[in-house]
Amino acid sequence: MTRFERELSGMLGAFWKQNAENELTRVKADLDAGKITVDNQGVARNCIGRVLMDDMLEKVAMVTDRVNVEATKQARSFEVSKTIENYKRNVRMTAENHCEMQNAFGKGTVVVDVIAGKRVRI
Repeated sequence: MTRFERELSGMLGAFWKQNAENELTRVKADLDAGKITVDNQGVARNCIGRVLMDDMLEKVAMVTDRVNVEATKQARSFEVSKTIENYKRNVRMTAENHCEMQNAFGKGTVVVDVIAGKRVRI
């Protein structure tokens, strides 16, 4: 049972139950207003077109049967992979980044960008 399901069931008390019910009302309103969309394959997206994360996907699945949870998770995995690949191809160290890292970690420190796999001495 997820945290949200425990909230909704009342296991965590009246406050959290009411809060969860209110959240489902907001999610339904966002669906009705087009802020959350579900395409023909059942993939749910937010207002900026990004595939929903698990916490919101769980709530959307509770208020509509149009969403396909597995298709949404697969689409999100694909979207994340594309984003990471794009980042790796286009990562650049700007003067501003360099100064910010120097201020945060100290001059001469080696900083590792774990996503791109690059080391930078600042």
